[in-house]
Amino acid sequence: MRLHNLLGIDETEVVHLAEPGFSDQRTCEASARYRSEIARSKTRFDDVIRVETHDGLSGIAISMHSDGQDFWLVFTNVICRDPDFADHATGLCEQADNVHIAETTDLRFMDAIIEYYSLMLVNRALCEKCMHGKKSFGSIFSESRADLLVTLLKTIEESDGIDFADMNLLEICCGNGMATIALRQLGCDPVCLDSDKCAVCEGLEHDVLLPHRSMVLDATQLSHFFEAESFDCVAGFMLGAIYPFNKDVWKRIMAESIVPLREGGFLVFTVHKNEEIAILKEVMDELGMTGRVIDNRDDAGMYDQWVYLGQKRPIQNLM
Repeated sequence: MRLHNLLGIDETEVVHLAEPGFSDQRTCEASARYRSEIARSKTRFDDVIRVETHDGLSGIAISMHSDGQDFWLVFTNVICRDPDFADHATGLCEQADNVHIAETTDLRFMDAIIEYYSLMLVNRALCEKCMHGKKSFGSIFSESRADLLVTLLKTIEESDGIDFADMNLLEICCGNGMATIALRQLGCDPVCLDSDKCAVCEGLEHDVLLPHRSMVLDATQLSHFFEAESFDCVAGFMLGAIYPFNKDVWKRIMAESIVPLREGGFLVFTVHKNEEIAILKEVMDELGMTGRVIDNRDDAGMYDQWVYLGQKRPIQNLM
């Protein structure tokens, strides 16, 4: 795993992140509780690894022994940004016989964290009594849909001078990665997320979603996990049902999608119905986005029938 490589430890050694799920990295409540308990216990450790990035101390791994098992307990601060983390972690280092340094970048550390939870998910370690067996590729993925989506995206590239392969792209509401197949065929390496962990698990099982680029995360939380203006494009294909009664929820998701989008970056969203794209366009107009609706209807009438293509324009200074 990337986390083993980053820490410089053998692949056979057991590693546990303190938080039970990726989304829990936002608050790191379990981490703070465990750190306090360990500090109060004044337990001595053989080894501690300090994870240093350009922002300073971004993580710490402690060699632990519990219930007859040796493992590394890892605390991170690359997402939570707890102002007390460095002091607490430094205090824990004082309880160790040996302190090692692992130098990395925030990006590499983030990839390692994402991969850890993806592998835990696909190995059924994050779900109690999972009853879902692995399905065949053909039963859940549509190659014809991927082909049609590739055609649509190539048309957008030609009409708007876009090259998706050159973009740092965030795909929200990715599901099991059916549309991700098309993005990868165009040469993209998207960061993918969805709130449905079973769907994400399906994509990981079939290598459609990559472990270090895929996460279980609600799209209403984007600004807490991704830096502002860090993506060239934010996309979502066959978004969930959009109705007048849930317009406010989608407005929140769209507002969150704009935050990590760079100035001049593009938004690409598809839906099934004309009524849905009308609401989506209205939401985008209210959020100050410049965009248009593309009629992509075909005879099958199944996927990606209507498209919203928007761009984040610079705010005009009227003073």
